[in-house]
Amino acid sequence: MAALPRYRTDPSPRALATRLRALLTAGVPVACGVYAGLSAPGPSSPVHAKITHAMARAFVTGASAGVPRFEPPPSAHLRLLTAASWGRLDGVGADMTTFPVDLASELWWRVHERALGSLRTAERRVACDLLLRLGYPQRAASVIGLSVIDARRHVLSPDLAMEQLAVLRCHLPASAVEAMALRGARSGLPAETRRDLALFVVFRNAARGADSTSLRAGAALAVKASSELPHKGFTGALQRARLHRAIAAVPFVRRDIGETHLLLGRAVECLTSVAPGSAEMDQLAWTDEAYALYRLLVQTHLTVGLAQRALGYADELVELSPGDDRTWALRGDALAACGRWDDAIEAYSRGVALGGWGAARASYLRGFVLDRLGRVAEAAEDYVLSHRIDPTASVVSARIAGHQQPEVRAEPRGRGRTVGERRELGRRRAQPRAVQVSAGLAHAGDQAVRDVVQDSVRRIG
Repeated sequence: MAALPRYRTDPSPRALATRLRALLTAGVPVACGVYAGLSAPGPSSPVHAKITHAMARAFVTGASAGVPRFEPPPSAHLRLLTAASWGRLDGVGADMTTFPVDLASELWWRVHERALGSLRTAERRVACDLLLRLGYPQRAASVIGLSVIDARRHVLSPDLAMEQLAVLRCHLPASAVEAMALRGARSGLPAETRRDLALFVVFRNAARGADSTSLRAGAALAVKASSELPHKGFTGALQRARLHRAIAAVPFVRRDIGETHLLLGRAVECLTSVAPGSAEMDQLAWTDEAYALYRLLVQTHLTVGLAQRALGYADELVELSPGDDRTWALRGDALAACGRWDDAIEAYSRGVALGGWGAARASYLRGFVLDRLGRVAEAAEDYVLSHRIDPTASVVSARIAGHQQPEVRAEPRGRGRTVGERRELGRRRAQPRAVQVSAGLAHAGDQAVRDVVQDSVRRIG
């Protein structure tokens, strides 16, 4: 069978507005209510949503000092995408105070009120991260006192450097933010801060998949700073795992597979050498690092053609976060690479059932597999469903044009049923999902995104 195609979308603010308009009527509501109102997480909530909710609870109860730094969620626009998938235009505004009362939980308003008060450093750190996760970058900047942005003159704070970078990413080009992080990693800041700044540079460059002097410099600086820090205990083991996961990018972009797997193996050893205790934050911290590591292991093994091993790591993702659309996307990719087409279809169907924007990729790839199996009518339905969720993906439009089929409505998890049966099943089991959004959206200026989205809302309304 042919290799799975790349699913590419437009990361621009105008494409985001198009996506929001499409989600309003796509009929694929997101199941998880954390990002649009801070409702309690449920079985369909991904780990990053559970982390967001736990951070909010810790923030309002005065327990911010015990909150570690977590991996960022897959998008800066999860609130907007979730609200749009629910058909709620009133949930995509830029002001937290105007969020719909019927969607907002008590925790939402407690976060809003607490963020307006006097905050200690640890509370400012958690508040900034939390507000960015909820899609309020201006409020996040205000919380940490970042009112003037000058990439050439800005000096990173020893205590809030990572939060400052996270906010600056919403306003400045990636190159300017990464240069600032490298300067900080070479400075006299504390070793922990220098390590985190260097790792920020490594992860950003690794996401682009290209060898660069910044990638190598960041890796070297991260190793140097880490050597100055204690390595014992639970936190030390997780940090070592994160370090090895990051620097594995250096040999991987050079296609040195042996060295890549050696470093990733060390990361797994560090991770599995400790077990979290009963504290919720420790459990979430371990799961957060485990998910990031096993996700990378799936991707690297698929890249070099080791599909069976990739599938084993994808099984770990299912155990860690079955409510994450990225889990089922990678499991479907691994199953397809192993030639297990029916199982791949089922995995992609799980992604579709979670709803939201991630269902666009899942339904497209499910259609691609069905197409190659000769199930052309079902494939056409999936292509139409994918385009209905996200019209900005040109690869989907090309598939639909190639089929030259009249538009048919496809409902999530409708394999092997008639269209009428699928509609009925969709009404009985409307299951939504968490969202996967290109990280490039985070670089679009907040004002540009807000202007385009608000213009879109006015035209829809």
